Amino acid sequence: MTALEKIIDNFTQEIKSSGSIDIEDIPNIDLYMDQVTTFMDKALVRNKRYDEDKILTKTMINNYTKAKIFPAPVKKKYSRMHIMLLIMIYHLKTVLSIRDIGILFQPVLSVKSLEEQEKMIHNIYTGFTKLQLSTQQNMQSSAEGIQDTAIPVKEIIEAYQDEKIEKILLVLLLAIRANAEKQLAEKVLDTYF
Repeated sequence: MTALEKIIDNFTQEIKSSGSIDIEDIPNIDLYMDQVTTFMDKALVRNKRYDEDKILTKTMINNYTKAKIFPAPVKKKYSRMHIMLLIMIYHLKTVLSIRDIGILFQPVLSVKSLEEQEKMIHNIYTGFTKLQLSTQQNMQSSAEGIQDTAIPVKEIIEAYQDEKIEKILLVLLLAIRANAEKQLAEKVLDTYF
């Protein structure tokens, strides 16, 4: 098994074990700030790159509120709707700017009726979790495709017959793909929002 094949095999195993946070797994009671950060740390632990990484801090939440991309808590308590938004913001913040995230959620947060806002966020979050699962399956297929069907990519990466170069080229390939997806997301935001 080549270095590339080992990396891809490990990655596909990680994808299989990761999942999304279902709505049923989000507390249905209002939480204080410390409870929110504890829940997020536990629920999103598999997304940490390093053990010491913080998923979400009080400062981050306060900054999202100040930037108006996140509704203020009610009597210092955060609802299930807040948690759903925080989970989506967590996943978006590595790809989009705070400003872009605000633009994305503005149509929802500008709805005057809290009941309607909650319904919209519930529907968006449901779609989000379905997209996560679909993307994980596609990523697994894509990773396997680097080995199996994407012969030109595999040939380019393995042509140097140097494990270090292969690993660097694989990271570059994934960064190129991620950048293309990021640019597409920004283009959709700029065009439709």
